[in-house]
Amino acid sequence: MREDGVVAQRADQEAHQKTQPEQREMAQTTQESSESPAPRLPAVGTGVRGLDFILEGGLPAGRPTLIRGGPGSGKTAIALTFLCYGLEQGEPGVLVTFDESPEALIAHAEGLGMPLRSHIAAGRAQVLDMRPNRSEVVAGQALELTAVLSRIGYALDRVGAQRLVVDAIDGMGDAFDVDLGLRSEIARVFDWLREQQTTTVITVGEQSDFSARYGLEDYIADCVILLRQEIKQRLMTRLLRVLKRRGGGHGTNEFPFLLDADGVFLAPVTGVDLRTETYTDRHSTGVPGLDAMLGGGGPYRGSAMMISGQSGTGKTSFAAAFACAVCDEGEHVLYLSFEESDAELVRNQRSVGLDLTRHLTPGGSGQLTLRPLLPAELGWEEHLLRIMRAVDELQPSVVIIDPISALADRRLEGQGKEMLLRLFYRLKKAGITVLATELLTDASAGVSSLDVSSIIDVWVKLRRDEGAERLRRLITVVKARGLPTADEVEVFCFTERGVTVGEQRSLPSREGP
Repeated sequence: MREDGVVAQRADQEAHQKTQPEQREMAQTTQESSESPAPRLPAVGTGVRGLDFILEGGLPAGRPTLIRGGPGSGKTAIALTFLCYGLEQGEPGVLVTFDESPEALIAHAEGLGMPLRSHIAAGRAQVLDMRPNRSEVVAGQALELTAVLSRIGYALDRVGAQRLVVDAIDGMGDAFDVDLGLRSEIARVFDWLREQQTTTVITVGEQSDFSARYGLEDYIADCVILLRQEIKQRLMTRLLRVLKRRGGGHGTNEFPFLLDADGVFLAPVTGVDLRTETYTDRHSTGVPGLDAMLGGGGPYRGSAMMISGQSGTGKTSFAAAFACAVCDEGEHVLYLSFEESDAELVRNQRSVGLDLTRHLTPGGSGQLTLRPLLPAELGWEEHLLRIMRAVDELQPSVVIIDPISALADRRLEGQGKEMLLRLFYRLKKAGITVLATELLTDASAGVSSLDVSSIIDVWVKLRRDEGAERLRRLITVVKARGLPTADEVEVFCFTERGVTVGEQRSLPSREGP
């Protein structure tokens, strides 16, 4: 039945191949202007974390979606994720390739953690090798697509496919000598795909002349997703934008995404309303003197706290004390260190009486997860995505970022601030308490360069006082939303039993502890 329908459609191809795209556009415009708004099309999940949120539910069901991008932009990875996610949900699928070999695509899927080979062996999926063979094309003639569609149709029927992926459809261009012939054929292919009512993802390379010549976006795609790579300061970031989606809304911004051995991940932050849960219970900071300065406890759950200070003021020790206090309460902490390895962090905090190994695995409670990261090796967008993916996987109660200033590059013209605001908002919206440390330079005069105080709920500043030939460390609570704030500037010091605050009040103002 599929083949008969295709043969019948080809009867008037030559008479219409020059005018069909224009007629299609005029008819579509007339129909859209004369009819009332159509109801929203059902959506199909992509399996890509964050993408369905941008698409407001997923791809339009039973319609073709085009994913366009240059080499290495992630087209095939997203398409394979869409296919394999459906297979895991019990939806059979077919993969058609016009470029890479079937074995290469299967290996690619397995490299992303998707067992495509086992689904094929179980009969739930099928891969068709449709790479053109130039030796079979007669010069001056267009390649007959009846056999191509017949093979695809047979595979769809054979497995009962609900999802179809056509990878590198622009590979067909090498098998055609007549541009208008290919343009007409591609339009017919997509009409045929709609008739099958199979949700389809088609990938195409970033070739502007190909899309312009064959009208992929204007005439046939119900949803178009654009991918690209951006290089700034010699660091690469992958970006995704939904150009259009018929039958529903979608996010309009350009979103960074992560592609590695764990798959594809997006962390979109959209909307104009600040909506977060409000909690009344509080965490202890792990430093009794600081709790006293905050009215008898630490920050509220789901709030953001920042500790700013110069080098050597003990920011990391305050963060480690907070981590231990939360772990002692039986809650999970994700500690992201951008300056020390996990072994260095554990060793160095022993000097102030903090034993982090009590909460690590193996041997400890497992409530603490240390993730050392090297800030210079990745772009700030990729750091944001890795942090959010770790949060999604671990579901911690508290996230500590030490220091967050390592992610804010002044050369990024405000993008670092944007990233930090997005990160804080995402965590607060999830009800996760955030503690960030900030390194202040000696020339800063105690002024923060991050410009994120608007979203910080509790802000503590540490500083050095090097007068009278002795070093004193001082602590001040700059702000504490919803909490009583101490006005005093307290002295703190490090001992074998931890950080102590306010125990040296009686000392003369210019003498150290």
